[in-house]
Amino acid sequence: MRSSCRKVVIAACAAVAGLGALRTASATATLIEDNQSAVVDGWNITAPTGVSLVVTSGNGELFVEKAANFTKPNQGFQVAFQPVAGDQSAATSVDFTDETVQNNTGQSFSEFDFLLMNVGSVNASFPGVSNVFVPPSGTGYAYTSVKLNSTGDILSYTGSQSAGTTSYWGSAAEGDNLLIDAPAGSDFSLKELSTSGGVASVPTPTAAWQGLAGLVLIGFWRWAKHHTA
Repeated sequence: MRSSCRKVVIAACAAVAGLGALRTASATATLIEDNQSAVVDGWNITAPTGVSLVVTSGNGELFVEKAANFTKPNQGFQVAFQPVAGDQSAATSVDFTDETVQNNTGQSFSEFDFLLMNVGSVNASFPGVSNVFVPPSGTGYAYTSVKLNSTGDILSYTGSQSAGTTSYWGSAAEGDNLLIDAPAGSDFSLKELSTSGGVASVPTPTAAWQGLAGLVLIGFWRWAKHHTA
């Protein structure tokens, strides 16, 4: 989708933000945002706070325009797709035609990941790197490469996006969209995860316990040495 069209979608989402109710943008488009859910073409779709979706459908496919606002470093957003029981005509693919990603975390991104979290009897998957967003670039952001893992459920983009910028993903060009195969029996969430550069790693619980134990032993040794000298 062209940039001008994306701006229309963002403006529409902003106009209803905070109303806390599901709205229908037109006879064929449904807006879902801020912990709201809606059923579209056999799928119950839920968007978390910070995410807006405009969903249409046709010919067995869901088409989604997405906007996400990241406000905390290393934040993740999870959009759930749950099949409606008994609906045999549900769409079998999900096409994210475009997305805007706002970085309001105060830190630059060094990586951006799309993860499929499957809970159904069969798995949804990304069909291949030829059917995903082309690494986008623009003022304040440049994603330089994309990699898909062997099981088709983790898509990783490396590059950078400065704090305070908005990146635009997807276009009218063929192949510049994010496609998910969602066969019958699948039940999944699409999680998007931002990774901020220069963030210190947090020790695991085991490492933290070992460090504390070491400090206790050193303290005891010093006390014993002082009192037995």
